[in-house]
Amino acid sequence: MRKWQMTGVVAALGLSMVLAGCTQADAVKAASTIHAYLPTVMALADDAAALAGEIDAADAAKVRAVSGQVQSELAELETVSGAYAASPTADGWERLGAVVDALVSDADQGLMAALAIKDASSQAKVKVAMSALDAAAHVVDGYLLSARTPAEAQAAASTREVKLQSVVRYWSSEDWKRVELALGESREKLMAEGMQSGL
Repeated sequence: MRKWQMTGVVAALGLSMVLAGCTQADAVKAASTIHAYLPTVMALADDAAALAGEIDAADAAKVRAVSGQVQSELAELETVSGAYAASPTADGWERLGAVVDALVSDADQGLMAALAIKDASSQAKVKVAMSALDAAAHVVDGYLLSARTPAEAQAAASTREVKLQSVVRYWSSEDWKRVELALGESREKLMAEGMQSGL
């Protein structure tokens, strides 16, 4: 029987939700779910990248850099998740985790970069796009965490620089609903756990 448990480390939303006793079948299911969800995330990344042509050149460079990195990671994730779902290996699982960790970190940094844009009009446009993309990256992270061991989740947490309260305040209600569904917990519980652990 699979049981959810919260750990006090920084991973999906600054929290690690892990399943005790995960099997390879759980991992394959997670990879397949991620693979199926990727077109949604890719579309959001494309939307964010397209905004670079509509804002000040200095800010556009930052948006292009982050969007390009995220798009590259999504392309790699499409390949890696599909390959793992078709033929699971330990190396494939490790690579899948590494790409998702990089994706979440870069999406978080993208949202922070959007908030640093000084022109109010440009910031408003980019913030909406980057917050949706960031939430979608956390949905992917939530799917992966459903099959990660506590040790894997803790290792992932150590690479995350942006904390829960820094990003979630910018997500829309729809973004939150997708994250709640992926993590299997309500917004209230996720936020309470984050506050209790000082995240």
